Amino acid sequence: VVDVPADLRKTLAKSKKAAALFERMAYSHKKEWVDWINDAKKPETRAARIEKAVARLKNHLSKDQ
Repeated sequence: VVDVPADLRKTLAKSKKAAALFERMAYSHKKEWVDWINDAKKPETRAARIEKAVARLKNHLSKDQ
């Protein structure tokens, strides 16, 4: 189980479809995304990465529909 950081969970909660897609991702993909976010050294970089991750999920959803 991947430990999803609270700030990522909070942002994902704003889009139920994006959150559901994230939950369906394979363990290794979730871990890569969480590691990428956790590797940010500055808070503003971390926030930007979270927004980018959720935007990518939303973009993926719009392509599928």
